Amino acid sequence: MLRQIIQIAIPVILPFLVYGLWLKWARAKAIREGHDVIPPWDKGPWLLLLGIGVALAAAILIVTALGTGASPDSIYHPPVLKDGVVQPGFFEPKE
Repeated sequence: MLRQIIQIAIPVILPFLVYGLWLKWARAKAIREGHDVIPPWDKGPWLLLLGIGVALAAAILIVTALGTGASPDSIYHPPVLKDGVVQPGFFEPKE
């Protein structure tokens, strides 16, 4: 569950969070400088932010899939039950 939050939810939410922080800063700056036009929240680039978040999550999943794990030529040994204790499976490098 934590892996899914880190790899999918956070990258999708991150662009919205950054936009919200920028918008808060831009509003404070506009009020401080006395401008009449304050950037509205409801006219934000929502589809663009969602696209950036999905692309970021996809990039993280691709990097994780290609950059981790055992080498393709290693041998997998499945879990076994030995003396009433399950020993986990493992990958053995091919010699």
